[in-house]
Amino acid sequence: MKSSTSTAFRRQFAELEPEVRRRATKQFRLWLEDHWHPSLHFKRVGPYWSARVDRDHRALGVENDGKIIWFFIGKHDEYERRI
Repeated sequence: MKSSTSTAFRRQFAELEPEVRRRATKQFRLWLEDHWHPSLHFKRVGPYWSARVDRDHRALGVENDGKIIWFFIGKHDEYERRI
């Protein structure tokens, strides 16, 4: 599965703490290798796809023509409000 990021996602990513950005990059590389790796918790949540960065952070994307467009990355409480 291919993916891309929205402008909002890239802005949110840049605003994350350095350690969270490092974890997000690590998790994304893992996602590229194996979408279904247990640590990612990659799953469909309503109309979105969700992936776990760490205990407190998640990423959300939408599928368009077999491609995930990531539009949100941030704290779990904001993630909950979006879904």
